Amino acid sequence: MQPSHPLHQLADQIERAGLCVPVAILLHIVAPLDVVCSQTVQTVAPFLRGTRWTSVVDVLTVPDHWPMLRDLLQSRLRKEE
Repeated sequence: MQPSHPLHQLADQIERAGLCVPVAILLHIVAPLDVVCSQTVQTVAPFLRGTRWTSVVDVLTVPDHWPMLRDLLQSRLRKEE
C-alpha cells in the first residue's frame, strides 16, 4: 500500500489530532466486528456524501481496511515508544 493511499491519509489525520491511542483501543475492541462496522459505515454513507467525512467513509466501507488501519496505528504507536 502506497503512503498516499487514503488509509494512510486517515491514519495521518488521526495522528495529527492526537487520537492514536483512543482510536487504536476502539479498533481493537471492535476487531471481531470489522464486517459489521463496515456495513454500518455503508449504511450512513449516503447521508455523509459531499461532506468532509466522505473520504473517511469511502475508506471504512471496505472490511479489509479496518485491520489495516489498526495495524497502521499500532505501528505508529510503536515508533513513538
